[in-house]
Amino acid sequence: MSLDDRLLEHCQSVSDAADELLSTCSEPAIWMGWSLGAAIVMEAASRATGAVRTAVTLAGFPRFVAANGWTTGMSRAEFSAFARGLRQDPERYWLHFQLLMINGCANETQARQQLKPWLEAGAPVSPEGLAHTLTWLRDLDQRGRWQALDIPALHLLGREDVIVRPWSGQLALGPSSRIETIDGMAHWPVAEQAELCADAIRSFLSVPEVAEWV
Repeated sequence: MSLDDRLLEHCQSVSDAADELLSTCSEPAIWMGWSLGAAIVMEAASRATGAVRTAVTLAGFPRFVAANGWTTGMSRAEFSAFARGLRQDPERYWLHFQLLMINGCANETQARQQLKPWLEAGAPVSPEGLAHTLTWLRDLDQRGRWQALDIPALHLLGREDVIVRPWSGQLALGPSSRIETIDGMAHWPVAEQAELCADAIRSFLSVPEVAEWV
C-alpha cells in the first residue's frame, strides 16, 4: 500500500496508518516497509495482533530527527528548513528529495534512469499531504518499540544513504532482530543494491528460527 492521499486522508499519525493497514491486512504475513513505511510496519508489528509475523524494513528508522542518544538523525535546523521550503515551493522540494534518494549510490546513472518516470509523473501526494507526513517524521520516536520487538525483524540500511544515515551503532536491538548495511546503497535501493537487498531478505527468511514464524 502506498502513502498516497487516499491513505493519508484517513490518518493523522503513524499509529493511525498502522491501524488502517491492520484493519485490511489481518492475516499473518511478512510485512515490508521502505523509508517512512518502515515506521508504519514496525508500529503494526508492535501491536502483537499476529498479523505481522516477520518485519522487513528498507532504509527505515526508529527516529528521524536527531536527539540525545540519536546523532545520526537529521538536525532540527535542517529539518525545519526543509519543512519550510516544502511549504513555500512543494514541487521544487519534492524534486530535491527524489534526487537525494539516489545521491551517492553506486549506480547513480542507472538510478536516474529508473527514477525518471517517477519524476515525470510528479508527486503522488498533494502538497498538504507532503507537509502532513513531515509532522509524522518530526515527532516520530519508536526506539523503545524497535528494541522490544520479539518477532523476527530484518533492517536493511544503505551505507551511502544521506537521508537516513546508518544507525546500527545507535541502538541495541533484541535477539530476534538483525541489521545489515548494504554497500553502495543510497536511500532508494536500485540495480545491484536492490538485488543485494533481495538476497539478504531471502537469507534471513531461510534461517530456521525465522522460518518458524513465516
